[in-house]
Amino acid sequence: MFVTRFLPRCFSFALALSGFSMHAEAANLNGVFDAGWTTAYQSADSINHMHERLHALGMEQIVLQYAAVEKTHLYYPSQLDFLQNTQYKNNQLFPKSIDATKAAGNKLWLGLYYDGENWYTPPTVSQLDSLAARNLHVLDELYALYGNETVIEGVYIPQEIARYYWDGLRDDATAAALATHFLIPVTRAAQAKGWKVMAAPFYNQNLETPEKLQAFFESLFAAGFKPDVIAVQDGIGASDAGKVHADISTVGNYERAMARACAKYSIDFWVDMELFRTDDSHALANSARLSVQLDTARAAGAAKVIGYDLAVLGNAGLDSLEKWFARDTSQATESIFGSRGIRRGSKSQKHNHPHNKEIRYYKLNGARVNNHKRQPHSN
Repeated sequence: MFVTRFLPRCFSFALALSGFSMHAEAANLNGVFDAGWTTAYQSADSINHMHERLHALGMEQIVLQYAAVEKTHLYYPSQLDFLQNTQYKNNQLFPKSIDATKAAGNKLWLGLYYDGENWYTPPTVSQLDSLAARNLHVLDELYALYGNETVIEGVYIPQEIARYYWDGLRDDATAAALATHFLIPVTRAAQAKGWKVMAAPFYNQNLETPEKLQAFFESLFAAGFKPDVIAVQDGIGASDAGKVHADISTVGNYERAMARACAKYSIDFWVDMELFRTDDSHALANSARLSVQLDTARAAGAAKVIGYDLAVLGNAGLDSLEKWFARDTSQATESIFGSRGIRRGSKSQKHNHPHNKEIRYYKLNGARVNNHKRQPHSN
């Protein structure tokens, strides 16, 4: 995510209950993202119980957002040299989640490598090559460890694509460069192993029309970037420079544009539905808003709708979904992590993430961008 868009994804266990009732036809989230900020600190029993609850809600697609975040988090037992300086080696999240997925009957997507740089500064071609190389190293290692696990649907590319960062900020920051030097090699390598590929792009209504968004992604697909799933972020919870990225009244126009682009190239269209409120409280939105988001995504043609994310849900959030989804109220609701899954104080990404350094921004109608070239890192 890009700065304020990224921050809600890093806070854990916000609460918000609502008296509204969820529309019956909309009560169907298919899955959820797990960025690991909180679950990485839980026991196997706790994660098992969480997966059971998600499965009972029909939320069977679990996306582990990252395998590794440069210098801060490592979520699987990697032996790669460039991941050994990670500050928090929570390297059992992947194996614990795989076991929990098997027991609950869910499906898992494994995130790849994230270099800790949001793309308000588009990478140069050499930096894209380096980023692709590291993702390929992580992909190979994940496949060596987990390639025989049938519960794994595929991989998730954690770098998030936004059209306006590849639309003339620099001469070399083009859709063709992004596709050729990063998206295509990573996607094809994963698909060659028999794993599907998911990406979750986002948009900003202040910077683009639905037509521009559709044309941009069609250009990426035409260049050869052919993921199995595009799960566009609906943007309803995000804001930047005081402006919301999406409005509930117009979000369907953008989702339909993405659906048309995906249909033209036979790519599955999903929606990544933001569960958090827009007020920077990092709390779960009320059921009335979530219901409209779900209805809109389904009407736009989304085959599946997955929520962002577990850190926003927490105990109270998952309790809320169970109530809003009109489950049997005679059944007592346990903690998201189970009776033995006592939450520990986790390290907030807000305080430990390398983005908390001073960066010079160029504000562009509600987006933060920086057109200085970044220094490449070695593979």
